[in-house]
Amino acid sequence: MNAITTDMTMNFTKELDLLYVEDDLELQEETKSFFDLLFHSVTVVSNGVDALAIYKKRAFDLVISDTKMPKMDGIELTTKIREINQFQNIIIISAYNETADLLKYINLNIRQFIQKPIDFEKILESLYTTAKSIVNEKMIEEYRASLEESNKELTEKNKELNSLVRILDSKISQIAKTTTTELIETDISEATIAQEHLEELKELEIDIDGAAVLIGLSKNLNISNIQVLGDMFEEYSRILIEYDTYTELASEIHILAATLSDEPQNFLERVEETTILLESFIYVLRLWREKVLQKEYEKALELHVSMINDVQTIIGIVNGTQDEIETEMEFF
Repeated sequence: MNAITTDMTMNFTKELDLLYVEDDLELQEETKSFFDLLFHSVTVVSNGVDALAIYKKRAFDLVISDTKMPKMDGIELTTKIREINQFQNIIIISAYNETADLLKYINLNIRQFIQKPIDFEKILESLYTTAKSIVNEKMIEEYRASLEESNKELTEKNKELNSLVRILDSKISQIAKTTTTELIETDISEATIAQEHLEELKELEIDIDGAAVLIGLSKNLNISNIQVLGDMFEEYSRILIEYDTYTELASEIHILAATLSDEPQNFLERVEETTILLESFIYVLRLWREKVLQKEYEKALELHVSMINDVQTIIGIVNGTQDEIETEMEFF
């Protein structure tokens, strides 16, 4: 392998924090200047007692310690650090005549040593190997944390989707049982809507759909976005309330509008859960109006029943009462 250069080492050390323990003040000053070039930060102390006190207050990526020091030697310091963090990366500086201590350090899982007198090329080799390992471990840990967060998000999404599926299944079941009754009780001739009102509803649908899409895509929603959507639904209900056949739908849309205008924070807190149903409702709303326009009143009335249930579901989710809705649906 080619000689390790300062730049090669800095690729791995430049973001790391070092605790350097050395009682030889002359050597300490000389090596600190060198370490300052390499590391993000260098904290220097002259004995093991002070080093341990500092270590307990903050985290360090690497500890470099002399072995023979007053108050607390390197072996005792290493032992106490291992009790706090068994995975702490530590490099020991030792003299040639201190080989008797090497076995003790090896038993403390120390794998890197710098011998005195200091050879800065040897220091670079040790730092390169150790810092590269530290950086790789950090990358692995960050990747693992990212995976765990992604899995957590997926789990939450699955819970939301399962909840929506249960609600929709219940809705479908209820719609199937109520649609026939609704059609029998309704005079088809009363299902018409004036042409000018159909045009107004169409324009409102375009605006509502645009607002809903923006809400679904935006990451910086605020209360005013939700209130604007509520105002649009309120205008829609004002037109629809003039027609007796669609009074119930108009009333539900009015309640939805009031919910969005009065409790926008509730919608913001459940926006991901609600947006899917909202977009689905808007699509069926558009389909319903087209059936009325084409005078396909039976199909329009079938969609009318579906939309009432959709709006009730959305309101229930926004108000945080979806579990109650599920329970009610299971009763039927």
